[in-house]
Amino acid sequence: MSFFSVGFTVKGWPLNNNYSSATVDEPKLSPYWVTGFADAESSFSLKVSKSSSTRSGWNVIPEFQITLHSRDLLLLRKIHSFFGIGIVGEREDRNQAYYSVQSARAIVNVIIPHFDRYPLITQKRADYLLFKQAVNLLIQGQSRSSFEGIRDILSLKGSMNKGLSDTLKLHFPDILLFPRPVVGEQGIQDPSWLTGFVDGEGFFYVKSLKNKRYSSGFNVTMVFSISQHVRDEALLTKFIDYLGCGRIERASTRPDIVNFSVSKFSNIKEKVIPFFQSCSLHGIKHMDYLDFVKVAKIVEVKGHLTPEGINKINSLKSGMNSSRIYN
Repeated sequence: MSFFSVGFTVKGWPLNNNYSSATVDEPKLSPYWVTGFADAESSFSLKVSKSSSTRSGWNVIPEFQITLHSRDLLLLRKIHSFFGIGIVGEREDRNQAYYSVQSARAIVNVIIPHFDRYPLITQKRADYLLFKQAVNLLIQGQSRSSFEGIRDILSLKGSMNKGLSDTLKLHFPDILLFPRPVVGEQGIQDPSWLTGFVDGEGFFYVKSLKNKRYSSGFNVTMVFSISQHVRDEALLTKFIDYLGCGRIERASTRPDIVNFSVSKFSNIKEKVIPFFQSCSLHGIKHMDYLDFVKVAKIVEVKGHLTPEGINKINSLKSGMNSSRIYN
């Protein structure tokens, strides 16, 4: 029997090939998964423009948005179904799909209660807290009824994301920025949060490098990694304790980025794979995970030391991540 059909069990979880792309959109979303994914992929913003229909002369549109590659359109529809508000659309010229909520009332009634109950734990939480204050001002009608109301909202907007645009700075040169909330160290409350975060920021990949020291002529390394801005390094460090493995790395070419990385095969086999076996991914990344598991099966039985095994691994590798072809 070929080693490619050999199954193996890791820490009590049987790993098999009985998966298909249909698995991606079957399980229901956990609210913690939604928050984890939002920590990775969402944005909270305030769109400010001139308006002749308001007393203040300005109009403010709040927006909660998630933008992904168009291949994850089905996932956005699941998020839309989870919240029950907003719209899902596509920007075909950019190969993008998006989920957007722009109604202040819907944000107050649905989005804010969700993130108050299942809090964001990255530094994005600071943007959310400022956004929440601004939306409450909008509900009170302050941006429409007075010039001071719009200034209060701009004070909040200036401390969010990239701050005020040059145009807004020109019209409001003396805006005092609202103090940005300090987000202290947060713990992972539920494993689904991490799964959601990995669906957004995680990466399963295989390195296959020529090396004459190996009988197959190649050295194979499996890597699971999560990248994030350095401001969330403390959170990434917590992943080491949470998963019981991994290390923090920095690339000299990207000093503002930190990586949580696991490359020791025993940790991949005994900790990483079982975690996602018990707490499933929901996006297209689930397909990369399944191929990752197939490679692990080959490595487990030393198949990577044979030409046949290397060919199979390279075939799987060539269809993962950005190289995957979607129908």
